[in-house]
Amino acid sequence: MEFTRSVPGVSGEAVRGAPRTRPSHLVESVYGRFAPRGATPTVAGELMRCDRELVQANEELRQCLKRVEARNDDLEAFVHTVAHDLRGPAHNLVGYASFVQKAYDELDGDQVTKCLGIIQRNALRLSDILDELLLLCQVRHGEMERAPVEMSGIVEQALARLALRIADREARVVRPDAWPAAVGYGPWIEEVWVNYIDNAIKYGGDPPEVLLGAARHNGTTRFWVRDNGGGLPLEQQEQLFAPFKRLSQAQTQGHGLGLSIVRHIVEKLGGSVGVESGVGQGCTFYFTLPAEG
Repeated sequence: MEFTRSVPGVSGEAVRGAPRTRPSHLVESVYGRFAPRGATPTVAGELMRCDRELVQANEELRQCLKRVEARNDDLEAFVHTVAHDLRGPAHNLVGYASFVQKAYDELDGDQVTKCLGIIQRNALRLSDILDELLLLCQVRHGEMERAPVEMSGIVEQALARLALRIADREARVVRPDAWPAAVGYGPWIEEVWVNYIDNAIKYGGDPPEVLLGAARHNGTTRFWVRDNGGGLPLEQQEQLFAPFKRLSQAQTQGHGLGLSIVRHIVEKLGGSVGVESGVGQGCTFYFTLPAEG
């Protein structure tokens, strides 16, 4: 393909291959912009510096816009997830409370007790969601001091918090007699264990069998929770720790904030998270922390 360019003073005809012209009183800088002919070196250098700063400012602006767009996407996903998670237990609370109120005289004691139990469980789910929202805010904006942690006591606390769920599902939880040393922040690490173990119970077999473990590797300590559930295909594994994603498995209970919060916690502590799984092979969720010493 050939291009033509008109040259002033040639009867308006197009001349092939004619060089680009510029006003005679301007000279072109290396950045493609024009400066006054005869400008002093100081003025020319200042113009070139302004050129460079303008290019840099434009690039910084583009990067800033990309970050804003990403944050907006995360915020939209966050709002959708929270609204979805709150709606379920809230509807159950209203529905069962209204049912008991209207049919109280027709219900026997066992039926009332059953309804009150459902109301209580849904109220606890709402409380858990609110606790995780507060934790997410603390993790994103709070400060903490990392120090050597006593993992045995942290795991003990996490299991105590899950005692009712463990008993209800008749889950078997196996843990090592000793834990390798690591550096972190105990209260946040406890939340990681609670989330991982809770997921292992929800997604595990019938009854769930949950194996806890740890090992040191290349200056870090790797902790894991392994379940005997149905496992996950690779495409779902890749989405698990993305901001506010939710699995679509029918047996899922609970809310979709947990793994995103786990990722924020562990990364702020200087570690990483991940999952190893295969369909029909269960899941192993892990997190790493800097090793002590």
